[in-house]
Amino acid sequence: MIENASIPKVTKVLIVEDEPSQMALTRRALESHGTFHLSVAQNAQEAFHQLHESVPDLILMDLGLPDGDGLDVTRRLREDERTRWVPVIILTGRSTVVDKITGLEVGADDYLTKPFDPGELVARVRAVLRRKQSLGPLTDFENEGFKISADRRQVWLNGTAVAMTPKEFDLLMMMVSKRGAVITRDEIGQVIWGKSAEESARTLDTHIWRLRSKLGDFAERIETVGKNGYRFNS
Repeated sequence: MIENASIPKVTKVLIVEDEPSQMALTRRALESHGTFHLSVAQNAQEAFHQLHESVPDLILMDLGLPDGDGLDVTRRLREDERTRWVPVIILTGRSTVVDKITGLEVGADDYLTKPFDPGELVARVRAVLRRKQSLGPLTDFENEGFKISADRRQVWLNGTAVAMTPKEFDLLMMMVSKRGAVITRDEIGQVIWGKSAEESARTLDTHIWRLRSKLGDFAERIETVGKNGYRFNS
């Protein structure tokens, strides 16, 4: 496990929230830990203005904004090269499974339902930041029609772009960055989801299946090694 000390001493966080009481709660939770530089936006327009001025290390996104839906904002963030890589945690009162799946599908890295415990919020923030750092330095990859841009977080197969969720891309990049080596299910679980292999088993199986289905003729490059690991073959 990577200790908190590995996280930058000052992490820039943009809070997008229109409800004053909720904004205050979120700010207090982060400020009490003293490692965050916070900026705030009360609507989508303010958020994009803030992002134009400075790109944060992480975004906390409300969904019910007065001038738009946070899902649409998140989707736009993923389409912009400047913000494509910035982790987004959705904070919302929408609690159905469909809402959560939709949030993750449009590009959110995590989803926390209101009301939430301040300690859980900070734990989620730290987990997302650790996961981002645990992936290490990412480089582009290109081989026989299989191309990955680390900065743009985009994958192409024979010139055709392949849509991927943030977790799918992170999982692929983790394997590609260590290509040729076996990565255990526990390593993947801890880095991508912050959970043990047992806790993340079903989620990992689903993501491996989805990755292979999206890679088409290149799916065989993700090799299952025994019962406990995977290897990316270039």
